[in-house]
Amino acid sequence: MRNIPFTKVEADGNNFVLIDALRMPELDWSAQAVRMCAHHFGVGADGLLVLLPSHEADFRLRMFNPDGTEDACGNGLRCAAVYIRSVGLSTKPELVFEAKDGLRHVETVQGAGRSPIVKANMGRPSLRSADIPANLDADEALDYPLDVGGQVYRMAAVLVGTPHAVICAPLESFWTTIPAASRAIEVHRAFPERINVTWCSVESPESLQIRTWERGVGPTLGCGSGACAALVAAHLRGLTGTHARVTSPGGAIEVNWPGRGEIFMSGPANVVFHGKWSNGVSGHRGRSLPEP
Repeated sequence: MRNIPFTKVEADGNNFVLIDALRMPELDWSAQAVRMCAHHFGVGADGLLVLLPSHEADFRLRMFNPDGTEDACGNGLRCAAVYIRSVGLSTKPELVFEAKDGLRHVETVQGAGRSPIVKANMGRPSLRSADIPANLDADEALDYPLDVGGQVYRMAAVLVGTPHAVICAPLESFWTTIPAASRAIEVHRAFPERINVTWCSVESPESLQIRTWERGVGPTLGCGSGACAALVAAHLRGLTGTHARVTSPGGAIEVNWPGRGEIFMSGPANVVFHGKWSNGVSGHRGRSLPEP
């Protein structure tokens, strides 16, 4: 295809290129993500969302990071629900998506006149090292001493669709500039499939501040799965209750988890603009760009 219609969407400052591929031929979506997500040389985004038909749900949603790797994404689910509602693909208040991490239920709970508030069921979180996966000398990591170049970080490894290393730290140490250790933690030998890194400050039992370094992406303004992972880690350490408002530089998400079972997040999501991508333009062809 020469010209591919796309929609720019965002939730919590987490921004994506969404391609409605319900009636499109199959493409190399991994390569497409690399081209379209590139800042300066492409549309620029934290990931590519591809909406596809499904035989077991209302829709199938795939998400690709800017480096072409496929992943699970909570904010992407909420953005897809808003897109579907905005273009009239469905008027159902609750949609079921076939995602990389299973079937996910997403509900638009408020719509007209302002940014839709979208609630997503993110499934059952896990701290099992085998689920992360993580090569650690512990079955679960809640307050694990991770050695990174001689510096020890106390972290919880939490899987919420995608894995996160959650590290509690003072807000001023990560809010403006995400710690340089994030890149080293992402590719640490303990995590054979890499890991997202979420820095967390507990402001009160009902309020968390986070900043996330996403694997295959780098620093982002928001991360839905990171917000969920932060509440799980904080709650299990006795620092919060079962509900918290989790704020990142891009906005705030309400997260609820009763301490077992499924975890839910809700917050605004938006369609930003529509466009067309000339697929004959492959983006940056020169030297590799500096890493963020």
